[in-house]
Amino acid sequence: METRRDFIKKSAIVGAALCLPISLTSESRAAYPDLKTRDPKRALVLWYSQTGLTCRYARLIGCILKGKGLAVDARDMQGFDKNRLANYDLIIVGTPVFYYDTPANVSQWLETIPSISGTPVAAFVSFGGPEGNQHNASSHILELLANKGGVPVGRDAFRNIASYPTPNWNSPNQISGQHLPNAATFDQVRHFTADLLERITRGETISVEYEAALREGLRALPLVWLNKKFISKHTVDAAKCIGCKTCVRKCPTKAINPSNQTVNKDKCLACFGCLNNCPADAVVMEYRGERLYGFPEYLKRNKITIMEPPEFSTCSL
Repeated sequence: METRRDFIKKSAIVGAALCLPISLTSESRAAYPDLKTRDPKRALVLWYSQTGLTCRYARLIGCILKGKGLAVDARDMQGFDKNRLANYDLIIVGTPVFYYDTPANVSQWLETIPSISGTPVAAFVSFGGPEGNQHNASSHILELLANKGGVPVGRDAFRNIASYPTPNWNSPNQISGQHLPNAATFDQVRHFTADLLERITRGETISVEYEAALREGLRALPLVWLNKKFISKHTVDAAKCIGCKTCVRKCPTKAINPSNQTVNKDKCLACFGCLNNCPADAVVMEYRGERLYGFPEYLKRNKITIMEPPEFSTCSL
């Protein structure tokens, strides 16, 4: 557990870091293995998604690849057998940005995969606001894949409606993204997919490059720990719970137990997945004394329907 002294020390370090020019970049110059193919036949699109937005982009990528003649598996990262990674000659990984970075559970998963030497790899992130440090979050995914021998060939970031719960869901950032994803977002996904295939055909790679942005400095802060300090109540309303166990499936650390209305606060990552996926609004969470409500309830109250790409009407994965 982080102490107050550790928190103050990290805050001082970050404060100094934020004084640096924000135009600086750092780049991985490590030599990549040779691409094992310039004509991929079997692709894997893996996602970690809490509110379905990242999953939507991953499925669209899978449909595009399938339309190009590739055999495609599109799967939720949670529960996927890592030993199967060697069966693919293109691997694409997508996640939302959490706390200005790749989610901790995704990083831990990628750190333990077997060698994928020579396999073309690409990364994408979904994000709810323009200041999410999305470039560096996608670079982090690529770095982890490259550490296992993957050869980076593409990265991108797709903005959508924000799904970070607040008491009223009415911040300017929230309102500005209510129409996303839209047709332009899906076009961006299509271009990303086409570009990485062309890059593979040419045998081209991309660098793992980090930007010294202000948001990057915030990653040094214990943001999850700090956020959990403000969660004053986290339980399940037994009267509302319908026993679907969606919260259990969506929790990356299995910290929630709706049967006895408990949450293991030590295991909890403060990802809000349980709150944001409960179809019955049965997850009770108070933040700084204010009751939060989840993403499905937010969409319902504001009569928002998230757009689906037309490919989904003809493509099955």
